[in-house]
Amino acid sequence: MYDQPNAAALLKIARDTFLRELLPELPASKRYTGLMLANAMAIAERELAAGTGELEAELSRLGALYPDTEFPSTNASLNARLLEYNRRLAAEIRSGDLSGDREAAVRTHLRATTAARVAVSNPKSLKTVGGRR
Repeated sequence: MYDQPNAAALLKIARDTFLRELLPELPASKRYTGLMLANAMAIAERELAAGTGELEAELSRLGALYPDTEFPSTNASLNARLLEYNRRLAAEIRSGDLSGDREAAVRTHLRATTAARVAVSNPKSLKTVGGRR
């Protein structure tokens, strides 16, 4: 069991403190760098808060795209398993042989994966496109 606040909450506290107390004290020449740091902290906070649910959903979609694949080992980390599947997907896309239902399934997977990643890296941008996901 972890004590509170958790890692995401600690990042939020650090970011808020940085923005409120330190950023205003930075010289103008360092303001952009300070804002980049604050943005990186916000992304890390959202990533920690999101947990592994979206990564597991991506792995599930990739597993459905490649049901005959015996890799990656279930003992491998989630990121390692995703990397192996995504390498195979990238090779298939590069081959240019996608069509019909297969192309539609790959597009559906890519849209869902992109929306999940943008929700962490830049959630406001999802709203600027009419909230479409």
